[in-house]
Amino acid sequence: MRCELMMVWLGVALTWSQRLPTRDEQLFRLQAKNAETNQWNTKVLPDGMEVRNFLFEDVTKTYYFFVEDEGSPVLIVVEPCDTEIEWKVTLHEVTETVSPDGSGHTEQMEDPGRRGPSRTGSVVGRFSGHEVMSYLNPASQRAMYRVQVTSRGADTLFGMYATTTPDSDKPYPEVPGDPKVNTSDVGKSEATLSWKPSPTETKFHLPVKYCIAVSRARNLKTLCAVDSRRSGGDDMPMPSPPFKFGFDFDFKSFGFKRRGKKGRKRDKIVFPDDKAMAPQENVIFECVGDKKAYTLGGLQPGTQYYYDVFVVNTLTNRSSAYTGGMLETKQHKRRTRLKDGKVTAASVKRSKGQAYTIKVEDTQLPLQLTVQSCTGEVSVKISREGDVVAKEPHVSSLWNLVLTNLTEGEYQVAVSSKRKRSSAFKIFSTTNPAKYPYAQMPSDTKIKQFEKLTTCDSATIAWLVNDERSKYCLYKAVVSKKVFRRKSTKENSCESPRTRKKDEKVICRHHRPGSVDRSVMIERISGLKPGTRYKFDVYVQKHRGETGQALKYRSVFVKTKRRC
Repeated sequence: MRCELMMVWLGVALTWSQRLPTRDEQLFRLQAKNAETNQWNTKVLPDGMEVRNFLFEDVTKTYYFFVEDEGSPVLIVVEPCDTEIEWKVTLHEVTETVSPDGSGHTEQMEDPGRRGPSRTGSVVGRFSGHEVMSYLNPASQRAMYRVQVTSRGADTLFGMYATTTPDSDKPYPEVPGDPKVNTSDVGKSEATLSWKPSPTETKFHLPVKYCIAVSRARNLKTLCAVDSRRSGGDDMPMPSPPFKFGFDFDFKSFGFKRRGKKGRKRDKIVFPDDKAMAPQENVIFECVGDKKAYTLGGLQPGTQYYYDVFVVNTLTNRSSAYTGGMLETKQHKRRTRLKDGKVTAASVKRSKGQAYTIKVEDTQLPLQLTVQSCTGEVSVKISREGDVVAKEPHVSSLWNLVLTNLTEGEYQVAVSSKRKRSSAFKIFSTTNPAKYPYAQMPSDTKIKQFEKLTTCDSATIAWLVNDERSKYCLYKAVVSKKVFRRKSTKENSCESPRTRKKDEKVICRHHRPGSVDRSVMIERISGLKPGTRYKFDVYVQKHRGETGQALKYRSVFVKTKRRC
């Protein structure tokens, strides 16, 4: 054991410049020789140096970190690759007995008054996850920390770093207070990512670079995970130089391949060949220098991508992850040709619009376009060969547009919504005014209640009518106290009498233009129940039977008297 430890410290002296930890060497050697320490098959973590090792699935490995200076801060970091890591930190106090002369300890390393770490310890931290995890004790006692690491799910590489001087070492680059990566200008094949600069660059003026990883499977929380996913999870990445510092692993004897230097120097990767990797595991990886925004290209339409950004300290090659996210590229819009004189029903939401085309052959005839919003507001834009002809951003009821001076060819109509929920609508176009399916509506679509004529079993209401041949149908429904109080319900304004129950129908009346003083219809509804709340609806249709589209007046709410 003495020989092994001497080789360990010799290895430290021969590596790249690294401050050796301050420790009592005699005490350290005695602790290492002690049987209580030897029984753990010691793997000592060096102070201030990153090491990497290999884990078999569900096999726990144990490592140790010694702290000799009372009050020293302790930072232990574990960096998983592409597999979940569980690890536990146990603190073992370093104890000693008083020597015969009362000095508290002797200078002789073999003195029996000294003891190593206590056999029992207290668990001070438990961790689990795919991301970089750390344990920090701002003021540690003289102790030995035992770190037990287990891989859950697969054989994997992982990295470890331990130090008693985290403030001066600053082992990992910092991420800003708002580490979120933002997306903008998401199209069918492109998307722009942007993020705030690292304080390591702006505050401490250390050289950094930013790297982007985009995966179709999930977010990748560490650069080691990116490297593993790029290799398909089989080809183990080449460990960093400190790997051999007491933590070597014979990859060849287990059938694993090392990466050559040529592969390690690459810092720009596009999508791998689909033949070499399943499409859902493809990864884009690219380092963009000190840029804080970058546009991704070559994406597939209508596809979800998980993105992550890493800041890398180019002096130490250590990295930290920003908070990634998920984006979905836009789909190719399939345009539906609108048939002349036919009403088309559809729905849109914020992430999915509708696109239509109208073919114009006779340029002398005006083009009538109508959009009726049923549930939620929609926006409409009409264009011709990329040039916007007309648009309406707020369609909440019935919107009509007549286009003249047309050009022969196709016109494009785009309907969209800003709502997360679906917004239903109807769309209609024609060059023949006689095919227009909607009846005329008066300027005031309110239904008036005559309160003085309301009794315990009847109510009298009135509404304005248009100056064309139309059919008006009156319906009633009993409503709750809550709906009556609000005087509104979440309804589909495109509903027609055909969607109502038969027992809700009160009467249908026909109106002919030219009738004597028939600009107002008055209706007395009898047979109502005392003290009951009712909602009355009026629908108007063109006088063409069931083929016309119904338009609805604003509902009126009436409560009958309790006593007659």
